Amino acid sequence: MKQPPWSLLVSEVGLRFEELRERRNMTQGDVAGHPVLRERGIRIDKSGLSRLERGRRRRVSRELAEALLDCYQADANERSEILQLVNADTMPTGRPRPALWRRNEALLGPMQFEGFLKMERRAAALFNYERTLIPGLLQTADYARIVIAGMRPELRPAEVRALVDVRMDRQQQMSDGALKDFRALIDEGALRLIVGDRAVTQTQMERLLAESERPRNAIRVLPDSIGCHPGMAGPFVLMHFPEAARAVAWVETMASSVYFDDEADVGRYTQVFTDLWERALSPDDTRALLKEKIKELQQ
Repeated sequence: MKQPPWSLLVSEVGLRFEELRERRNMTQGDVAGHPVLRERGIRIDKSGLSRLERGRRRRVSRELAEALLDCYQADANERSEILQLVNADTMPTGRPRPALWRRNEALLGPMQFEGFLKMERRAAALFNYERTLIPGLLQTADYARIVIAGMRPELRPAEVRALVDVRMDRQQQMSDGALKDFRALIDEGALRLIVGDRAVTQTQMERLLAESERPRNAIRVLPDSIGCHPGMAGPFVLMHFPEAARAVAWVETMASSVYFDDEADVGRYTQVFTDLWERALSPDDTRALLKEKIKELQQ
């Protein structure tokens, strides 16, 4: 299974350096023994360069970046763009990794969810498609507790509460962080599902309605009437970042989550999301439907 990079920016830098190297018709061995690197006392072998190009280094120092740029005879624009990426990766974004995540790493680990959280915190735009549930960033604590307990029956009550705390903390971080554009696409069936009891479900619908009024949020319901569609394969999230040219896609399965950053893969998910978004109810019609659901639950 493909592991997420330590940093999307480092991954982006690696791709840019690989492009420069190939443009110069140089092998990784050529670079490792290049006089520019030797003169500056920078040591990197073929294995180290390969890890850099694949985004598997924790960070890329400015000294190494400048030496490689000189080695590849990069022009002024290329130098400026890559050094901006390198500098941005050294700057803290949001709060440090929360203690809640660290204390519950064993619970998050099987789903690779810690990698998801690290990327999510830096995303400027998130496009989330959900089939049967309200997206995690929009869930109430009671709704989340019932959903987590139902989906992971092996967890003890204290572990369920811990994951609910992580989810609520995650919502607060995203509220205070870099996210500017959140699009939630939800199948109509998720609105019909009674989670826990009618009171819990009503409170969740009210929360969804309130969130739909926030300027950064756009929420649309995909009506049953559109029939079968590619999104029925399962939920996914697309992330877009201010510093990196590439988007990434996360797909959650029963036992794990899968990370994609290949242009063709991300493009496929982007096309599916775009097509379904255009076929869904408008934000105004979605709000009207939510109000109807709330009235039904009040009866």
